[in-house]
Amino acid sequence: MLEQTAEVIRTASDGVWVQAVEPSGCGTCGGQGCSSRRIAELFQRKPRNFLVDCDLALAPGDRVVVGIADGSVLRSALRAYGLPLGLMLAGALLAQAVLPGDGSALAGMLIGGAAGVLAARGGRAARPVVLRREDGILFQVMKGQP
Repeated sequence: MLEQTAEVIRTASDGVWVQAVEPSGCGTCGGQGCSSRRIAELFQRKPRNFLVDCDLALAPGDRVVVGIADGSVLRSALRAYGLPLGLMLAGALLAQAVLPGDGSALAGMLIGGAAGVLAARGGRAARPVVLRREDGILFQVMKGQP
């Protein structure tokens, strides 16, 4: 299972909205921030919020560990990218077989791609779940703090 630390933004009836927490770094620079971290911050996008399933009673500001099942990321990527690409190629080949020429291949590719996009949007993606609350004491001990 893939895990990520997140902070609860708000609660909802069908789960909680969370925002991923950036790791604080390795600590080698003494908390000043290394050059690579500063460069990464230049290209960082606005934080995104995600709706996740939750059975725990949580409040905004709580830190939790969110997980998603192994293989679900690969299945989602194949559905989002592989299915449209496969249908584009199949449409182009089918149109080329029926009516030889570049125009028919292009039309078949566009029709196959549109069908692939519609088919990919119709699927249901696996939603992440809150596994547990983050234990702050464990992380303090791991960092060597009392």
